Amino acid sequence: MSHLLRTLALFSRRPWRRQLPPLERFTSHFRVMPWDCDLNIHLTNTRYPAWLDLARTDFFLRIGAMGLFVRHGWRSVLASQTLTFIREIPPLARVDIESRVLYWDQKYFYMEHRFLVKGRLHAKALARIAVLKKGRVCSLGAMLSDMNGELPQPPAVPAEVTAKIGLLGAKRDAEQRS
Repeated sequence: MSHLLRTLALFSRRPWRRQLPPLERFTSHFRVMPWDCDLNIHLTNTRYPAWLDLARTDFFLRIGAMGLFVRHGWRSVLASQTLTFIREIPPLARVDIESRVLYWDQKYFYMEHRFLVKGRLHAKALARIAVLKKGRVCSLGAMLSDMNGELPQPPAVPAEVTAKIGLLGAKRDAEQRS
């Protein structure tokens, strides 16, 4: 129920904000409520991915892509996500999830998310996301081109994205051998 309420709050305030460039860093804000905590009295592991889903929805709202989603059948699908916990997040803390697109290729785009409390890093995630147009995988660049009429070039591939691509390839190869 709390996820539904957070989603409704997100949609109710985002359409009126100014549109951001897709490569700009942006921040989504959350408050750790008692029902977000586990028996260790800190933010439960399951809440992180739920909040990241909301942060990515926030991304598409902020860049002005929701029209494509609603009218033209675009969708986003999480393909992989790596989450690193650094320190616990206590109840009632305000959490800022700072997000940015790192890179995209013909199939996926890669987004970094940083969980900050009072400016201090508590967790970090690297997500691999596919965008679909009417069920077919397209690049983030193609989606941005549909929005703006010009095909932007992706940024240079950062080392963490290269490492993630290598790890996912190694996992696929190991699965094929077994």
